[in-house]
Amino acid sequence: MLLNVKQRLLLLNILPSEGTYDVLKIVRDQQALLSFTEEEHMRFKIKRQGEMFAWDESADVPMEIRIGEVAATVIKRALRQLNEEGQLKMEFLPLYEHFVEGEDWALDSDAAKATSENGAEPTPIRPPDDVANEEPRPTSEVIGSRPLAEGDQS
Repeated sequence: MLLNVKQRLLLLNILPSEGTYDVLKIVRDQQALLSFTEEEHMRFKIKRQGEMFAWDESADVPMEIRIGEVAATVIKRALRQLNEEGQLKMEFLPLYEHFVEGEDWALDSDAAKATSENGAEPTPIRPPDDVANEEPRPTSEVIGSRPLAEGDQS
């Protein structure tokens, strides 16, 4: 699936850090696929600014990232949990619509680029005023500490 920098960071942020051995191995592999290479760090000018990341959006070209079936299930569960708790943010909407609602994802680079914000200035993943008085929550609190196996409906 074609993902831009923001979408990759958002997905990295919601993958669980706790779970069964098998699921955590899949999560670790997915984190490696979503993470940025040294070359990408330089090309996108990715910088950490406190709790947020900034990058040069003019250099942001969506990349093909493979997301496996179990990883997609883990992502879907995390997005549903955020929605149920009323914690879903605007930047998650395209991901929610794809993973949870089943909407088609952009198939080409131009369509994927259209979903990212325009402008040459680096943009934080979350605006500073959204996090002013908010403590970060651990992933286990957001999606639960025990991910379900694929197909498990409990």
